[in-house]
Amino acid sequence: MRQLLIELFNQDFSGSNVHRDFFARSLTLADLGKVCDAVCASHIELGGESIPGAMRIPASPLSSPNDKKPFAILAQLHGNEPAGLAGILLAMALSSAGKLTRDIIGVIGNPLAARQYFTAWAASPHARQETRDAYRCGLDEQGNLLPDMNRIPVDFMTRPPIDHHTKRAQELFTIGHHISGIADIHSARGNMLCITDHKHDAHLKDSPIRNILTGLAEAISAHASSAVAVQTFKTILGPLPNIDSQTGIEAGRHESPEAPHIAASFTLSLLHTLGITSVAPIYTGENGQFDAYHVQPRITYADLAHADMLHPDDQIYMAKSCHALASVPSRSDTVIVKRSDGVHVLQNIADFTKKPAGSMEFAIYQYDEMEPIAKDQIVAIAVPSGTAFSTKSAFSTLFISKSATLYDKDPSVGPWPVVAGNIGNVKFCYPCEVARIEMDFTQT
Repeated sequence: MRQLLIELFNQDFSGSNVHRDFFARSLTLADLGKVCDAVCASHIELGGESIPGAMRIPASPLSSPNDKKPFAILAQLHGNEPAGLAGILLAMALSSAGKLTRDIIGVIGNPLAARQYFTAWAASPHARQETRDAYRCGLDEQGNLLPDMNRIPVDFMTRPPIDHHTKRAQELFTIGHHISGIADIHSARGNMLCITDHKHDAHLKDSPIRNILTGLAEAISAHASSAVAVQTFKTILGPLPNIDSQTGIEAGRHESPEAPHIAASFTLSLLHTLGITSVAPIYTGENGQFDAYHVQPRITYADLAHADMLHPDDQIYMAKSCHALASVPSRSDTVIVKRSDGVHVLQNIADFTKKPAGSMEFAIYQYDEMEPIAKDQIVAIAVPSGTAFSTKSAFSTLFISKSATLYDKDPSVGPWPVVAGNIGNVKFCYPCEVARIEMDFTQT
């Protein structure tokens, strides 16, 4: 631990000003890869079992003795979500500075997928993050997508631990029995910055993240793409009486430069609120106000309003109304034009600029996570018929359908374009109702 801190920060943080010295550095993916290597190479002993991919980060020897169980920071439950490693690294710095009152256990949720992710990143660091999406779950030796570590069969404890997924779920459950709380840090395919779950409102005091999801785990469990009933990691640990604090976050886009800072800042706020460190949080403008995103049942493309005019050869693309090149969104490179014969066709912008195939009506557009959409807004278009799909109510998107060009291995993203005959089976998104709330942090 000390050697890693010196390598990354040129100091071990003993006697250091953690605010000044830790947060002044922008952590890179190469830095986070070294944290991953260190935790994956470690193991802890709990309940008579040796748990790999976990590291005990000790409290200050000068702290008052107590019999409280350690607190856990979980990173990379999905292998392509590296931001949580910054939270583990922060705990190392606090430990070295003598600023922890309780041991921390840093855990890599899916060591196999985590290693595969950083190997793929090192081989092609300038490729888009979507090229590493398969390492969310990891791949087997034949290149097939492995099960999601956040979709665990309800009977996982009675299954023989002969596969990576089952064995790791059992190891994580063992850790769950020996901790007082856990911070589960994720990132997202899109720009998703929010608190996904928490046990007590008081634990969110001084949080730098001001968006809260409610009903998320229930929505995931109800629509998990599995033939076997599954549960999320949250629902597994939730009933354990020893866990008083259970908080999950999304720290932004997977490889956003800001995501590690957000993860570490949130970790510091949480540890300070829980009394695990005396180091003050970065965010101090507490007013108790948050935006609550209440997750609704998922909708398919068939649940969008559309006329009964689909052609058998139609393919449905995500789109945004657009009638001039100046208004084409920056993330779009293709437009939908209506020819003089009424047929709608795709045309890339470069070709349209030289010789339009017709009148521009829409731009192909990938909606983002937590993006607000108005009632009656056209969000998808069928080509060649031109049939429009629009929303029946206003909402913000969650787990939005993604372009199959970028996400070709995971059918759970609801990849588009969608063939006409499959609109009732492909997810469009989980819509969210949004409301401003004010929390009372005196209540636990």
